[in-house]
Amino acid sequence: MRYKALIKVLLLISFLSFASFLKAAEIRNGQLYLEVLIEADNNITLRPEKESESTINIYESDLPVCRKMNGRLEIDLIKTDKQACWGILSRIEPWTDNSEGILSETFVWSDNHLELKKENLIYADTSFVCRDSALAYARAQGISDKMVQYIPLIGSTVKITTSRREKYYLETPLRIHSDYPLIINNHKETYSGDFYLKEIDNRLVFTQLVYLEDYVAGVIPYEIGDNAPLEAMKAQAVSVRTHSITLLTYNRHRNDGYDLCNTTHCQVYKGKYLINSNVQAAVDSTFNQILIINGRIADTPYHSNCGGHTDAAHQIWNSQPLPHLLGIPCISGVDSLDLTQEKQARQWIDKNTIDPLMSSWEKSGMSWSHTISRKKLANNLGLNNIEKIVINQRSVSGRIIDMSFYGPEEVRILGEAKIREVFGGLRSSFFYIDGKNNSNRNGKVEIIPDGILNLKGKGYGHGVGMCQSGALRLAREGKNYWDILSFYYPGTQISTDWMYYE
Repeated sequence: MRYKALIKVLLLISFLSFASFLKAAEIRNGQLYLEVLIEADNNITLRPEKESESTINIYESDLPVCRKMNGRLEIDLIKTDKQACWGILSRIEPWTDNSEGILSETFVWSDNHLELKKENLIYADTSFVCRDSALAYARAQGISDKMVQYIPLIGSTVKITTSRREKYYLETPLRIHSDYPLIINNHKETYSGDFYLKEIDNRLVFTQLVYLEDYVAGVIPYEIGDNAPLEAMKAQAVSVRTHSITLLTYNRHRNDGYDLCNTTHCQVYKGKYLINSNVQAAVDSTFNQILIINGRIADTPYHSNCGGHTDAAHQIWNSQPLPHLLGIPCISGVDSLDLTQEKQARQWIDKNTIDPLMSSWEKSGMSWSHTISRKKLANNLGLNNIEKIVINQRSVSGRIIDMSFYGPEEVRILGEAKIREVFGGLRSSFFYIDGKNNSNRNGKVEIIPDGILNLKGKGYGHGVGMCQSGALRLAREGKNYWDILSFYYPGTQISTDWMYYE
């Protein structure tokens, strides 16, 4: 269903009225704050950790009036007074005081600095009530799917029920503040500070506005552990901080109403839970430090365990080669092997590389096994049966990035993540299948599967960038955090002067 110019005008007025609440990251007094997803659901429950510390301040839209509520709050989305929420972007212009479109504020990396870019978004007069209808129209007109965007409107009403069963009806977006720890839905962690509650595509989105340094501290315990050696934590702090800003410039969650999610898709964040004195010391001692290379912010992915050799970003993610992410030997002895070759990859997988000083999670990434039935694997691939498996390519770390499965027809799987998925969620794609195998005339390995496939592998994660197990090992050997960072991100430099602000 389509709506014409009148709807478009209402849409623009509504959006502009509440732009300050709908934008994500912001700069306050020269410091960067990120908007991080905490929960997305049709119902949001806020429960104070302590009943004696229960005051929650709620601001409706852009009104200065503060409603003070106490105790447990149950928030339900009950009505959506809107006629269109999806639009097609026509063009983007620089923002001026005379602009009549929609103000878009995004962060970009320019001239060695992070900069806030303001643009004027001009949308077509035609609007849509759902994404599918907008996509169908755009494709019929030869317009890219990327030009179809969700546009928030006012009029989304929520019902807030207090612990005393009092009911309040408010318009989103809401700004919420609590000085005291809150439990959100069924999270075991608590959060405090500034929050936003928005309606995005008929769902409530609850986010936290987090100071960058506090965000880094909230990530470290879940990515490398709260008891890691201090120098390893420092290296993790710099990589987390840098990766956060890189993700911010990607704008991958722009239409979702926040900057970063709180899962491994971005980085695992759970607030102040598990932050201890060592975690805070790692953040404070590396304050504002990020990595740059050749005048640009360095992409700093990391993973649990490389298996012996880190991987090349362009092989794992089918992207342009990056000079600091080409893959390096991580463990002594692997540098004499070519892990792209099946025989040498198997030789390294069979080698015992477990160090007694490793924790249990480190060991779990250094050597593992997995079984899956041929029938289950065929089902995962959409095949009736599997007669032959061919390994087409291994990456520099030995990870399989191209496989073919033959039944009545061929199914080819590209990418380490998809390969891990079809085998039932492997820790990495650096593995071999035990049993009958041979090299075909093209030099590729062919496996004739039995009823049960037995896999043996190394590594945990995609293998690109910093190996956290390796960082822990280097820290135990007395290396400092810059030794670790320069080892895993060769050619990078530390910068503390990286943000433009007014």
